[in-house]
Amino acid sequence: MDTFDKLLTLGSAARFDVCAAGCGGASKRKPTSPLGDIGVRAIFHARVSGGKSVPLLKILQTNACRHNCLYCANRAERGHRRIRFQPDELASLFMDLQSRGHVQGLFLSSGVEGSPARTMAEMLTTAEILRHRYGFAGYIHLKVLPGAPYDCVERAVELANRVSVNMEAPTEGQLTRIAPDKHMPGDVIQRMHWIRQAASRRDGAMSAGQSTQFIVGAGRETDRELLTAATALYRDVNLRRAYFSAFEPIADTPLEEQPPAPPMREHRLYQTDWLLRCYVGAYSLGEIVFNDAGNLPLEVDPKLAIALRQPERFPIEVNRADFIELLRVPGIGPKSARSIVRERKTGRISDLQELRRKGVVARRAAPFLLINGCAQGSVETLTREHLCQLSDDRQLSLPFSG
Repeated sequence: MDTFDKLLTLGSAARFDVCAAGCGGASKRKPTSPLGDIGVRAIFHARVSGGKSVPLLKILQTNACRHNCLYCANRAERGHRRIRFQPDELASLFMDLQSRGHVQGLFLSSGVEGSPARTMAEMLTTAEILRHRYGFAGYIHLKVLPGAPYDCVERAVELANRVSVNMEAPTEGQLTRIAPDKHMPGDVIQRMHWIRQAASRRDGAMSAGQSTQFIVGAGRETDRELLTAATALYRDVNLRRAYFSAFEPIADTPLEEQPPAPPMREHRLYQTDWLLRCYVGAYSLGEIVFNDAGNLPLEVDPKLAIALRQPERFPIEVNRADFIELLRVPGIGPKSARSIVRERKTGRISDLQELRRKGVVARRAAPFLLINGCAQGSVETLTREHLCQLSDDRQLSLPFSG
């Protein structure tokens, strides 16, 4: 198999690894270069602040794997052709794409061929060639394989901007259900602590931090369990980002007949995770609204759901409310809340139009606000249809965190 065919196959095989906001699947953009299928299958766009994106080569070192994860296209018992890149070959290919302006960074994952140590050694050699032979100083994200030894983890931290290990499920029992060959405490959690330990010993190492990925809808997990696990990882291993990947059934796997997870479920998880991580001091996990099954409601976004659950907090006077109180209003984010607080030092807010100019989504915020004592709407009069219209279902433009 030539290099081009390997690139297509191992790029497609990497599509289920989520490496950055906007990188969960193949790019929906039409290729902007003569790369054709390569641009669709192997080059992914990580969103950055301001709506820009960074093209990454997202690739596997090999699609051969000794594990039998029930949902995975690369599982050992699945009938697919096993191929691999040699480190020299993959590094040369990346530099060719980078020199022509097609990619700016690399996300490198792999199946576990033979032992985790052996496969990790090949991934690390690829990164070492890029850093030391070619002098590539740009972005590299390396996936740590479950069961990899400490020296491999430490070297990954030295070489990469971001290092990650996939948790896949929020509890050990759920991981065993979908990935029977993996042991959460020993294979996964211990590696996360090793990543943190290795990074703490090197100033400036791993500038983009560590991340992890959960498969949503494969193992009968609830959204409450997923968010509880993510919150614990932010605290315990200094996790920078948790990514949520909606389960998609794959032919010739034990879960091929299981229905896919709704994309909106993944979206609600990202919205809630955003509230807990980025609205510092405003929300706690205990305030998140879940249904009786322990899942986030799909019809209403989490911030609006919390506001409706706590009517005693609203409406608030926009000219007196503090930063955290403003931040809890649907339609007001950190940037617009800071702008309101800053504006009040020199004058009063007089109408919704002023709030719109500060970035407030006025139609969402109005029922929860007073302006100079005057109500701007009423939560009590909102119908189910109005609630759905108020729900913020725009795609999140998250800061770069590949």
